[in-house]
Amino acid sequence: MLQAVRKPKSISVLFFLITLIAFSIFPSPASGLTEVEVSPVNTPQGAVVLIVDGLSAPFIYPELTPHALDGTPLEKAKLKNLPIISKESAKILELRAPQTFTEGGHSVLVTGNPGADSELVSFKDATVFDMLHKEGYLCIAVMERGDSWSIRAEQDVILRDENNSISNMKIVLEQPEPSSDSSEVPEGLLQVMKKAANKAPGYIKSKETREKYSGYNRWGVEAAYSIVEYMAKNRPEQKYLLTINVGAVDSSGHHRDNYGYVDCIECLDTDISSLNELCKKNDLAFLLTADHGMGFSKDDSKGGHQSEKFMVTDEAQLIPLIVHAQGVESGILRGKHGQEDFAPTLLGILDIPDRPRFAEGKQILLTGHVNLKVELPEKGSIELRKNVNGKDGDVKEGNVKEGNTVTSLQHDDEFLFLGLEPESSYTVRAALDSGNSLEEQEKKLTLETDSVLEFTEKGQKIEESNENNPESVSGSGKNSTASFLKKESGTSSSSLTRLIGYLVIGLVNLAGIVIIAKILKKS
Repeated sequence: MLQAVRKPKSISVLFFLITLIAFSIFPSPASGLTEVEVSPVNTPQGAVVLIVDGLSAPFIYPELTPHALDGTPLEKAKLKNLPIISKESAKILELRAPQTFTEGGHSVLVTGNPGADSELVSFKDATVFDMLHKEGYLCIAVMERGDSWSIRAEQDVILRDENNSISNMKIVLEQPEPSSDSSEVPEGLLQVMKKAANKAPGYIKSKETREKYSGYNRWGVEAAYSIVEYMAKNRPEQKYLLTINVGAVDSSGHHRDNYGYVDCIECLDTDISSLNELCKKNDLAFLLTADHGMGFSKDDSKGGHQSEKFMVTDEAQLIPLIVHAQGVESGILRGKHGQEDFAPTLLGILDIPDRPRFAEGKQILLTGHVNLKVELPEKGSIELRKNVNGKDGDVKEGNVKEGNTVTSLQHDDEFLFLGLEPESSYTVRAALDSGNSLEEQEKKLTLETDSVLEFTEKGQKIEESNENNPESVSGSGKNSTASFLKKESGTSSSSLTRLIGYLVIGLVNLAGIVIIAKILKKS
């Protein structure tokens, strides 16, 4: 009888010690994000990004004319749906790809870094997928090209052509190992994607070249349509990014000729209208772009984009970017932009100020408003004031006219202000609940694009994001390559504190293990 009593006691003590150790190992939940709409914003429910492999802007934009290397003007695609979509969208006239090959183009698109490759994509916080996962987004992909190992690993679920072949198409469903930020993939979505994979061979069974190539693209678009349809009906509350990559346009340029290339573009134009309409119906942003373009030596010749003679041409470098979303202003945007601007622009449309870790591109402002995220080292309070001619004005609670306090928020370490006026000057004042001092109690900035502003504790100052003009913040400068390398190369006092903390936790765990062993031995 005594033994029966003593066992539960030892087990309860053991359970208590394990619980104690678990709490010492795992940190307490991080503070939440306090979000406020200064002015109303129309944030889409998610985004669908269609990457058309090898699609050259001069072949589809009425404002541009494609030429062969010998100077001959080439035939453009005769389009029906894209002009209608473009009229309702923002169209960036000049978006230039810094790398005119598939791996490079896809890597630049998702990282915002002009020199990106598959290895850079694999780094922590290096992609738009990493940023979106932190915001609770599901990342889904349907890819016929550009499915490098690192991009596949960033998805929650992906359909891809394992053979990378129009003649021998083999679509497989993959579900990479989920990260701590990943959302659960619905079982119903997996079933929809498996069904789409099984249907794939039927799209390329025709012996006619034109039908085979257009069918290859059509499968990708229709698979995406079924995914959007499922999510709208069954998971309307789940935000997500659907990345689609169709590869037949690029293959047509390589293996057919400029006429086959244009023909494949025209077939795709017929297929994408329904997908765009479904996105509009379900409040999803729709973005069409490419990894690179396509050049031709002369009329009626096969094309290329990676060789030295092609890679320097406008036909290979200029790619389209057409963006439709509720909050996006329609019209043609002129000026010079780079493919590296795509990642911050996509996040801006989704009202996410954070940027991928190595992003060097700049947000193309399409929404008519900017957002500001403020980060404190610990919980505290924030006051946001709009300046008049660069000076602070009087405080009037609830009044957002020039010179007045926009809002005051308390008891958090991250604050997100949505719907601020572009090109306006603001002052941000901060204080910590603990009473600890900050390096700067207030910062002034002019918001050109979405930005992240970081306050640091006294004695732990980090490199400023904009040394030349500290009062003008045009993006999340703290996420630049240089800034991260500087932070990681040295050991700050906070890093030393964390190291000491880990040692203490280790000692507590060791002591706990010894105590548990003794209890078990006695039992």
